Amino acid sequence: MIANYVEEAIKELERNPKYHDEINKLASAHVLTMDVDEEETFDACGAKFTRDGKLAIVFGADRLGSNTGDAFWHKNLEKGISLAPTTDTLSFYARKSIREDYEPDIADVQSELKDILHKDITLHPHFEEVYEKLKQTKDGTDFDQYLGAFILNYFRGLVSTLKWRKFDSDDMLQEALNEAMEKGEVHFRILDTVEGSSGEAAIEDGILYLQTSPDKWGSNIDDISNNIMDLL
Repeated sequence: MIANYVEEAIKELERNPKYHDEINKLASAHVLTMDVDEEETFDACGAKFTRDGKLAIVFGADRLGSNTGDAFWHKNLEKGISLAPTTDTLSFYARKSIREDYEPDIADVQSELKDILHKDITLHPHFEEVYEKLKQTKDGTDFDQYLGAFILNYFRGLVSTLKWRKFDSDDMLQEALNEAMEKGEVHFRILDTVEGSSGEAAIEDGILYLQTSPDKWGSNIDDISNNIMDLL
């Protein structure tokens, strides 16, 4: 029975190489062990990382031998990694969202902004600051799983608004915005309170800010810069 757990776990690890770096970091002792899932974190079985750097196959007290192939199923691996002791500022799910949902597409957003404003624009997502601010009020929710996707879409919302307001075809609007945001930077941030249904745009010291608050996080994302004309 134990051999079956181990054999199935190895198969799952071979199927999912994208988790190897995380696992090697958390399981620094390079020891595989088994234990009872006393906290009942998983249904039948799952993966946990101990404080002394071991990777454990855990099973329910009354579920030994049940669903042995599920211990390192990718969803259980992700859950185990996310709950592991770590010094990382960002959670596993936040890092995963940034890697999978933000990084592959953000260059296209920057390119679109350059096409609209005829100027290189630097985007600053401030993931760690945003994560820490949201964690204060949303800890225990799945907000971190959408960190990358939501911030990407806030930046996309700016692109959509600029096109809707005809910045892409109006030289005077382009010049006015470029002059106002002379540093050529767009920053995303979370404030305690903001105006608007989703948030708002603001310009400070030559920088364009897209800003929302924890209670409006993820709501009407495309509308965050609807007030852009009022800033010029």
